[in-house]
Amino acid sequence: MLGSLTSHMTEQGINTSQKGCCCACDKPIVGQVITALGKTWHPEHFVCAHCKEELGTKNFFERDGKPYCEPDYHNLFSPKCAYCSGPILDKCVTAMNKTWHPEHFFCAQCGNTFGEEGFHEKNGKPYCKDDYFNMFAPKCGGCNNPIMENYISALNSQWHPECFVCRDCKQSVASKAFYEIEGKPVCGECLGIEDDDDEEEEED
Repeated sequence: MLGSLTSHMTEQGINTSQKGCCCACDKPIVGQVITALGKTWHPEHFVCAHCKEELGTKNFFERDGKPYCEPDYHNLFSPKCAYCSGPILDKCVTAMNKTWHPEHFFCAQCGNTFGEEGFHEKNGKPYCKDDYFNMFAPKCGGCNNPIMENYISALNSQWHPECFVCRDCKQSVASKAFYEIEGKPVCGECLGIEDDDDEEEEED
């Protein structure tokens, strides 16, 4: 029957020459054919390997020899953003062993994206420099602001060098004797206590 139909179509001027076998159903292809991935397909059999939607002339991506529609390919194989879990289709930020959309890599406290200063990590979250030090850096015993660089350890606290001064006269006590009054350093002069060096000079 197929032979007589083919003969009849040929008599009508319709080309019925076989165009190979469909790699999906292994049956001859007569009529429209799709050539892709080095194989031939019936148009209705050239479908996304995941959603089974016909690809036709749409853009598709190949993975392990199988065709995928663009949305499924990105959802299945593109890197995922650590913030929104969506596929990353264009620019990508890699940080803290994760991938991010550039607009989704921001400070966990203020929500601003990071500039040239970069970021600091704490408990798996990124923070800008200001928020990181405000939240996690030790606070100065004098001004209570975060300590970001050099500091002096004294009186069970840490101090900016410029803040480690006498409570009363505000002169630095970093290189001279001081006394603790209510957790603050006070120099001997303000307490009326003379240094040993001064006493020796008076005796001379």
